[in-house]
Amino acid sequence: MNKKLPATERLPAPDTEPAVVMSAPAIPVAPAPQPRLKTIERQGVRSEPYTRRYPQVRGGICEYCGVLDIHVPAEQQYKLCGHFRGLGELRCSYCDEAKDPTDVIGHAILNIAEHPDNPDSLVVWCNSYDCSRRHETRFKRSR
Repeated sequence: MNKKLPATERLPAPDTEPAVVMSAPAIPVAPAPQPRLKTIERQGVRSEPYTRRYPQVRGGICEYCGVLDIHVPAEQQYKLCGHFRGLGELRCSYCDEAKDPTDVIGHAILNIAEHPDNPDSLVVWCNSYDCSRRHETRFKRSR
């Protein structure tokens, strides 16, 4: 019952080197540019441009961040918050040059928004009636 089975020969494994295929050198392709977002022109009875608003500066303090350092005067507190850090001194765009900007910052509410035609610049106006009226008439597009 003990029959010997025929021995099988072991064959060496075939060469597994990948075949080299000659092709043209790869040409770098620039990624396709992202499509620009389009805005829709508004037409109608009354049209104003849409801009991004920043928090108001009330008495020199950012309305969102509040007092950040009790050792800094109130008129300088807005310079410490992340919204206005590095911008320098805020000035109303419509107040005359004779007014002291520190006095305006300390006693008024400053509204800040991106310029509708140039988003890299900011428009600042105080809450006085004359400055607010000038700002509204400046950016009113149609009547």
